Amino acid sequence: MIAVVAWDLYVWQAPRDLDDEQAADLLDAWTEAGEDPAASPFEASTDVGWFHRELLKDVPGVHILSDAVPSRSSTPIWLSATDEPAARLVAVRLARDTALDVVESVVELAAKYDLVVFNARTRRMHRPLDEIGAQASATFWPAGAIRAAVAGLVGALVAALAWFAGIPVVSGIVIVVGAFLAFAAISTFVHEGRAWMLRRGSQRDGDEPSERG
Repeated sequence: MIAVVAWDLYVWQAPRDLDDEQAADLLDAWTEAGEDPAASPFEASTDVGWFHRELLKDVPGVHILSDAVPSRSSTPIWLSATDEPAARLVAVRLARDTALDVVESVVELAAKYDLVVFNARTRRMHRPLDEIGAQASATFWPAGAIRAAVAGLVGALVAALAWFAGIPVVSGIVIVVGAFLAFAAISTFVHEGRAWMLRRGSQRDGDEPSERG
């Protein structure tokens, strides 16, 4: 197979269950067939369309290849009432003077829309949202746990004080906000606790000696 060299970064939604070699083979075959974005071996998704629109907005002049339809709307993205047309792929070429800005925008937007990013230079596939989540979990203890605990305690205290104060309307709003902070903290601990237990379980399984016939 030929090497993927025409473009530096490739972004798509699915398929996601590929290893680096499988992703590279798909792109190599597509490149050899003529690089028609509409015929790329990926599923069409409105998330890719939104990614394309935001990338062009955040990094004007970026050199890309895509089957996404360029948006003519001047409405701010957060006010848009209709979805962007679905697209299969966005391929990005990096220039030396703008490479860092483009890469940062690609990774941030790919995480926002939970897309896959293939780096043609390293021939590796990344899932930015999963990687960011894994990094956050790995660094949660103890600093993140302390912050979550403080936020939860403050929220519970504020809600309790507002409840006893009994000020019409204002107390209700404060109680809701405080309860939300407390619930968010509890949810964070539950999620991170489960992740920690899963990591411990995986480590124990890896430490167990393999059975011999």
